[in-house]
Amino acid sequence: MDTEQLARMEDVTRRYGSYRPCGAGLGVVWGGVLLGLLGVLLLQWTQHEYANRAAESQTLWRFMRDTPLLPPAWLQLAAIASPFVAWLGLVGIQAWVDRQFGTVTSDGSAVPCARRAPRWFAPMVVVMMACVLSAVVLWDASTAAIRGAVAMLAIGGWALVWGRSSRDHLTLMVMFAVSIPSLYVMAATDPNGNFAAGNLIIFGAYLLLMLTLVAQGLRRFFGFLKVRADLAAMRPVEE
Repeated sequence: MDTEQLARMEDVTRRYGSYRPCGAGLGVVWGGVLLGLLGVLLLQWTQHEYANRAAESQTLWRFMRDTPLLPPAWLQLAAIASPFVAWLGLVGIQAWVDRQFGTVTSDGSAVPCARRAPRWFAPMVVVMMACVLSAVVLWDASTAAIRGAVAMLAIGGWALVWGRSSRDHLTLMVMFAVSIPSLYVMAATDPNGNFAAGNLIIFGAYLLLMLTLVAQGLRRFFGFLKVRADLAAMRPVEE
């Protein structure tokens, strides 16, 4: 193999390693599905409460602003499970991609989005928000609020796990986008906090963030397939 072919193989291998994390971009789709499902559950519950409890002239926004709404147990369970299921799914998708296409590690410096923020930024924001929201709901000291605070601290503790386990910016941002809305659903267990109205805004904002991440994930996946094709096209040169 001459020098030019060796340089080309090194370049393709480097690009392969940069596209491989986050399940070659497919992990973003998984995170987007989970966040979308949680958002649909929240919206359905909100609409059900509005249809059954709102005054005739009361708008949805005013109803949510004026009415203490506590998320039901099934919605709380979905919110708590989302960050855990998201990470386990990401790990499973990554393992599947590696079995299908092979493994090439990268130090992360070759990934353009890796330089956008320190790797600790996303998990630390989740931890910080978990602590702040837990303190807010514990201030009321109701039984429901205590359960919600414990759940939020568990989500914050889980952020330390996935934050230490990944060096890929896109993977970390997916977990960030899934975790924060779950925290706000659990914060709504505080009957005096009136978080329900804000949850619609939170979910809308993070769904927009997830759409941006999905675009990056699809771009990574198609780049990954192109690099795979380049690798498959390479053949050893007979001397």
